[in-house]
Amino acid sequence: MDKIGVQDTGDPAPVTNQRDIVADVVVRGNSRVPEHRILSNVKTRPGRYFDPDVLQQDINQLWRMAEIKRVNGPWIEETDAGIVVTIEVVEKQTLSSIKFVGNRAITDRKLKKTAGISDGQPLDVFEVKMIKSRIEDLYREKGFPHTQVEILQGESDTDDSVVFVIHEDQQQRVWHVAFEGNTIATDDRLRAMVKSKPGIFWVFGGLARRELIDQDVQRLMDYYKSLGFFNARIGREISESNDGRWLTTTYIIDEGPRYRVRNVSFMGNKRFSSDELYSLLRLKPDEKGNPEFNAAKMNEDVVSLRDLYGSLGYVYSQVEAEPRFLEEPGEIDLVYRIEEDEQYRVGKINVHIDGNYGVTRRETILNRMSLRPGDMIDVREIHNSERRLGSSQIFAGGDPGSPGAPPRIVVKPPELRELERMAGADPENNPYR
Repeated sequence: MDKIGVQDTGDPAPVTNQRDIVADVVVRGNSRVPEHRILSNVKTRPGRYFDPDVLQQDINQLWRMAEIKRVNGPWIEETDAGIVVTIEVVEKQTLSSIKFVGNRAITDRKLKKTAGISDGQPLDVFEVKMIKSRIEDLYREKGFPHTQVEILQGESDTDDSVVFVIHEDQQQRVWHVAFEGNTIATDDRLRAMVKSKPGIFWVFGGLARRELIDQDVQRLMDYYKSLGFFNARIGREISESNDGRWLTTTYIIDEGPRYRVRNVSFMGNKRFSSDELYSLLRLKPDEKGNPEFNAAKMNEDVVSLRDLYGSLGYVYSQVEAEPRFLEEPGEIDLVYRIEEDEQYRVGKINVHIDGNYGVTRRETILNRMSLRPGDMIDVREIHNSERRLGSSQIFAGGDPGSPGAPPRIVVKPPELRELERMAGADPENNPYR
């Protein structure tokens, strides 16, 4: 069979067409921005092949420069020496000054810090408008809810200075906080929860902030829902004194019905029966009837269930409570979803201490541990060991007043340690039980 090959004709390799090469990149229109700074953002350069896509990326990059307002072109000229690219830039005005007029309650220095711009920077009209909003927000934080800021100069590309005119109003403070419609909690209890309230002697603190009042509405809603008032509605009325200096907030509360727990069930439990888990709960129906829902008690039950699993080595078991609403108003069921995971024993125990404390200190720490390699992991014993270590003077560094960070015991599964070993991590820096 004849062999088929490539015949060498002896012809020289094709010569690069000089017309495909960039001969020069010309920048026009710049007076304050150095040419080398502009060209540092351009990948189209003399001696390189001309690529329209790269040139378009260069133009986009120039548009992103803080000093550039507009880019014109590019213009392409083909010559015998190659391609000449011409780019024209229009620079932004440079700020000669930033001034504030009408401010009495807040100093120029504080306002300049809030503005975040200074003399000599490029003028950004969009940024000036954002600064206006930031100054108004600052005044609201200081208790001036109706202060308005006007931009006198700085909204035009031709302006070289920025002037803000500030129309300050009367500073407001909270005089009184009242509640209507509450029966489950006293006024004093609810007043302790809100953040917008009178200051000390009505002088220190107590600035009126409308956004804080809105957050207080949500805080009260969360409180009522935690007690089972899932249909509660809370509004607020705000009234000002005649001189505008004082604010009174009244929260209008429609508590609605308080939900009760009709039934409790478990999903995913295999190691323990539902009856065993049920006996640990505080929030459950009993001979006295259906209990009122209480989120704090429900969360305590979640912790009790996790501790039960953790006491037998199921340290990565997950327990989540899921309230389920029923068609019957005022009643819910609680479902505890459980992922039991695997059972673990104590493997290697590593001790890591910041600083050079030697073997004696390490042994002292191990002696305060109630778990040893081979023992079934018990999260309760881990917590007890942490408390013993924290109450000792081992971590005080000789100064009980500066104990440093409290000791922490970290449990890591074998597969995580294997990954760390493969990645070259130092196991001595990762306490493992």
